[in-house]
Amino acid sequence: SSVVALPPLPPPGPGVRLTTPLVLLVALGMVFLGSLSPSAVAVTRLTRGQRPEAQIIRRLSTYTLAGATPKKVSTEEQTSSPLGNSQLSRSVVDLVGRMISRGGFEAWLTVRLERAAVPLRPAEWMTLDIASATGAGLFLLLLGGGRALPTTAGLLLGGAVPWVVLRVRIQRRRQAFQTALADTLQMLASALRAGHALSQALNSLIAESRPPVSSEMSRAVMESRLGEPIEDALDRIAQRMESRDFEWVVMAIRIQRQVGGNLAELLTTVSGTLRERDRLRRQVRSLSAEGRLSAWI
Repeated sequence: SSVVALPPLPPPGPGVRLTTPLVLLVALGMVFLGSLSPSAVAVTRLTRGQRPEAQIIRRLSTYTLAGATPKKVSTEEQTSSPLGNSQLSRSVVDLVGRMISRGGFEAWLTVRLERAAVPLRPAEWMTLDIASATGAGLFLLLLGGGRALPTTAGLLLGGAVPWVVLRVRIQRRRQAFQTALADTLQMLASALRAGHALSQALNSLIAESRPPVSSEMSRAVMESRLGEPIEDALDRIAQRMESRDFEWVVMAIRIQRQVGGNLAELLTTVSGTLRERDRLRRQVRSLSAEGRLSAWI
């Protein structure tokens, strides 16, 4: 009897090989979206008209509005967070808050968030940062086939992106404040020349200006209504915006309120000086653009 050799089985096709990784892709994609859900909720709530000046006015309305009666705030409202009011989100935020409360990191981060006008507490910001790092790490873990190097790169990249966004936001607000400073002083001098007091001139400036000038001046006015000297409130604006020019303006206002003088004329002179300095700064950057580009190359 003869033995018939059977042909070898064909290798599995591409569809068979991709069946398990495809399921893994869908599963890890769902985990990635789930890890980013706190960030999505926070962004949705932050972009729903919760501007910093609106929060300050709402928080201080009890002290500034005539005839307003204090309302009893529940514990859940006191601990409300843009990340959500669920027990899980509050527990995570409290845990992160206890972790960063050691040392001066929390105070340092609070200053940065105030400069960027981000209405988040340091614990909430760090929670979003951890969620971003975790989501990016899981995503690159999938793309890298479970290797450690892409996963580590994803963790680092996801954790660094929020800090880059925060730094860019701080620089943009600082630049916008510095650019509008000369016009702000001119508007303030015009209001003072019309016979208004400094507090009334600041109120008219808030109504006519745009953020970040309006939001920062509104905060200073609210602090002055609570008994803080207006010079100290304006000096804190200069510290938050890191504006040396506005520090000189506050110094001039402080000296004028102590010894007297024409504040409107003084602010007009300072405004003209700032415009000339800004024009000279732009001219220097234009003339040195080619040299700076050569240095970068």
